[in-house]
Order: sequence, then structure tokens, then C-alpha cells
Amino acid sequence: MRPEGITRRCKTSLASAFAVLVSCSIARAQDTSRAAGQQGRPSADHPVRESTPHPVRIGAIGGIGFPRPLAVEGMVLVGGTVALGVEYGALPPTTISGVRVSLWSLGGDARVFPFRGAFFIGLRAGHQHVGAAMTVVVGSIGSAYEELALDSWFINPRLGVLWISHSGLAFGVEAGVQIPMSTAVSSTLPLSLAPSVRSTADALGSTVLPTFDLLRIGIVL
Repeated sequence: MRPEGITRRCKTSLASAFAVLVSCSIARAQDTSRAAGQQGRPSADHPVRESTPHPVRIGAIGGIGFPRPLAVEGMVLVGGTVALGVEYGALPPTTISGVRVSLWSLGGDARVFPFRGAFFIGLRAGHQHVGAAMTVVVGSIGSAYEELALDSWFINPRLGVLWISHSGLAFGVEAGVQIPMSTAVSSTLPLSLAPSVRSTADALGSTVLPTFDLLRIGIVL
């Protein structure tokens, strides 16, 4: 056989082998793509589960701090960026410098989480009632029992952190300043007869006070 014939036969064999190789590769790629599509397609036995976000979460948080040692707040968290709540705080009856004092407050609260994390900027605004009472000696008249009530409206800007886990457990700390906006005082005796009662009530109700919560803990679902 002539060399040209051998060369032509070799070229034909190589072309046939290359065509078979390409056909096998294409068939394998099609089989792989079909299998991947079947795995990704949901079935009745194995539906695809999509993670649903929680744009609104509702919860309750309790706190221990100053000037209200006990506080409880109902909260609505919207989109992880804004929290709105209503808080009730109280100071159980206690004695300070011989004056029996009690306190309660009710206010609305707003927190903004600028970085969608635990850090927040907050503002609380509401009404606070301070009650003070003691027995005073009135000259030759003898002793008399005085009760004083101081009601004030206040604002309370704050900074803090509030961690809320996916399971709903929440805890945090915060600090701020309570600023009285207006006050009203009523007393069973002239205020000049018991200055210590008035000064104690003023210290809690009509002066600028630092506020802090050593611990806030609760559940947000």
C-alpha cells in the first residue's frame, strides 16, 4: 500500500475516534445536567423549605435599675431596626433619710438599631408619680403626718445594647438621662413645715437624673 493511503486511513481513524469521544462527552454532560435538575426539583416527599423572615416580633422584657428598681415592658420589634414599647416602672415603698418614698411611672419607649445589631439609641417619654410621707413636729402643736405627691412628665434619652437571639431570649444593658419637663406638687401640710419631704421628692421627680439598667432580660418571639 502506498504511503498516501496509509496516511489517509490513519486520518480517517483519528477523526472517527475524536467524533466518538465528543459524542460521549456531550451525552455524559446531558446526563449530569438532567440528574442535577431532578435533585433540585421539589417533590411531594421532599418539598423545598424556604426560610421565612420575621418582620415583626413581640415580647416582654423586665429590668433592674435606677431610679426605678423594677420595670416591665411590652415590646414590638419591627424589621430588626425599630422597637416600640410601653413600660411600667416602680420603686416599692422604702425609707430614705426618714422619709417614706414610693414611685411609679408609665411611659412609651422607642429604640432604633442603626446597625441592625444589638446597639440601639432610645427615647422614653411618660409620666412619673413620687409619693413621700413622714411625721413632722410642728412647734407647740405637736407632731403631724404629712403626705406629699409630686407628678411630672419626663423624657429619657438612652444608649444601650439589647441582644435578641433567634430562639427569642433577650438581654441587655442601657444608660441615659431623665429630664423632667413639667411638675406638679400637692401636700397635706404647708411645704415649709417639712422641707426634707419636699427635697426627697424633688430629688426623684423634678431634677435631672442619670438612669441605668444593670440588666434587662425577657422573651421576644
